[in-house]
Amino acid sequence: MDAAQPSYPPSTPPATRQPVRPRNGLGVAALVIGVGSLVAAVSFLLFPLALIGGIVGAILGAIGIARASAGRANNQGQAAAGLACSVIALLLAAVLAVRVGTWVTHNTGQLGRLDKCLTKASGRASVADCFAKFAKEVR
Repeated sequence: MDAAQPSYPPSTPPATRQPVRPRNGLGVAALVIGVGSLVAAVSFLLFPLALIGGIVGAILGAIGIARASAGRANNQGQAAAGLACSVIALLLAAVLAVRVGTWVTHNTGQLGRLDKCLTKASGRASVADCFAKFAKEVR
């Protein structure tokens, strides 16, 4: 070593604590399930899935908002959007379930006659006639 250069001890970086990564999974899951449930509710035939998905999405959204409020997540907006979509899907699916149930209750006789007609049907033309009779009776 040269006498003109001072010698320094090897530097070690100060020990810092790593920040805890935010746990954003529930907010993202709530948003995905909420949007999926909303699509299922609007598609009419999948409204039973929207009932289940709406409940699950609402629970996950509420937990995601609570985590974000506590500072353990940083996606409160996603969790809130998931909660909103889930609640809307849940309401739409509940309304559809009531409407379909009411319709079936009022048309049980016609549905029974359609079933008997389809059981006796032998070809496409007779099946088409069964559905035509059913459509006239329901209106």
